[in-house]
Amino acid sequence: MHEKKIKGDIGLAFSIAVLTEQLWNVNLPLSESTKYDLIAEKNGVCKKVQVRYTSPKNNILKVKLRSSWSDKNGTHNKDREIGDYDTLAVFCPENKEVYFINDSEFSSKTGLNLRINNLKKNEHKARYAEDYKLMK
Repeated sequence: MHEKKIKGDIGLAFSIAVLTEQLWNVNLPLSESTKYDLIAEKNGVCKKVQVRYTSPKNNILKVKLRSSWSDKNGTHNKDREIGDYDTLAVFCPENKEVYFINDSEFSSKTGLNLRINNLKKNEHKARYAEDYKLMK
């Protein structure tokens, strides 16, 4: 099995576990062609969630938002569009944490950064991962 696919499966499994602990009901789409990996429901509110597996470098999680796939015509890339999903779930394998960022909190179509420690102010432009442990 392809390493990228295995990492995606691990990120999805951890995200499901964390959401279940947070009392969300988790549903999986039947198709792999959706723009999201799961649907979470709590108190009548449904959220489409896209999951990313990202290892830190220098205590920064650099999250790529571009989707890519290959077919008989070659490799294709597609930038994220605002509204493709409601929440981005970022799994960090080093600390086994999942961070949930609402789609409305970022506008980038290609990527974003999360700090996994407290760096000095302005040392690196990134959000603090600790602020995103609960899905809202």
